[in-house]
Amino acid sequence: MSDDEDRIMSEAAAWHVASSDDGMDWDGFTAWLEADSRHSHAYNELVLVDSLIDEHRPMLLSAGNRKAVGGIAAEHGAVVRRRHWGRWVGAAMAASLAAVFLLPAIFAQPTVYRTTDKAQQIALADGSTVTLAPHSRLSVDGRDKDQLALAGGAWFDIKHDPNRTLAITAGDVEIRDIGTRFDVQTEDKVVRVGVAEGVVTVASQALSQPIRLERGRNLLFDGGDGTALVTPATDPAIGAWRNGRLSYEDTPLPLVLDDLSRYAGVHVTMPDSLRSRRFSGSLIIGNGEAAIRDLAQVLGLPLERTGDSYRLGERSH
Repeated sequence: MSDDEDRIMSEAAAWHVASSDDGMDWDGFTAWLEADSRHSHAYNELVLVDSLIDEHRPMLLSAGNRKAVGGIAAEHGAVVRRRHWGRWVGAAMAASLAAVFLLPAIFAQPTVYRTTDKAQQIALADGSTVTLAPHSRLSVDGRDKDQLALAGGAWFDIKHDPNRTLAITAGDVEIRDIGTRFDVQTEDKVVRVGVAEGVVTVASQALSQPIRLERGRNLLFDGGDGTALVTPATDPAIGAWRNGRLSYEDTPLPLVLDDLSRYAGVHVTMPDSLRSRRFSGSLIIGNGEAAIRDLAQVLGLPLERTGDSYRLGERSH
């Protein structure tokens, strides 16, 4: 392990020990997590190993690891002696934990949820909840069920837990959170994130650095060209689909049509010449036909119906 990796693991250990103190500097901890993607990885690995040792301490002791486990227990209250955590992780995980057959639990298959035309409420192991939107898919993985992957849409109500950083992969971005309420919508390479409470970070290889997204902010990320736009949003508009409404502020028309397909059950096409059009306003999704007609009227565009599909046309001159 390099000196830099050793330093990161020591810092992660210090934050882990400090998290049990009432005087924990949560703002400083959040800033540390956001400063380098390796920080959250090291912190999660350390918490995992610590929890595994606590859970399986009797078996480790009986297997002749009394000295190693006792050393960890003795160091638990002293940050300064944690600087060799990284070396211990490599040896103990390979020898002690593998010896008691914990690897199958770590590499368990993910739980996958899929919806059709109705939303589904999902309870996570820590008491957090996810409302999975219609025509969406959510994968829940990891020993602590904190590694999620989303395709479609979902509302996240995450219980605050500083010892766990929830990671959600959506399209080309990764969203990290330790406790907040936010909405995520994905379609092809476009990801939209709206935060109703707390703070999340959004990272992507296409971005020079993670974006800190606070309450009352929307993020529109386009993986096709690697751009990200942050705009203000009102709390009622974030995740409004749960209440039968879609709200937009200067949103690209293709995304609006994608939402109508997912939430209102109407399939709408349009010519390429309209792809740059944007829409601001609200649509009621209880009646898909009424919603698309309202959209066409606001935009001043003709609407044709063929069977169960609709097509927006260009305005005649």
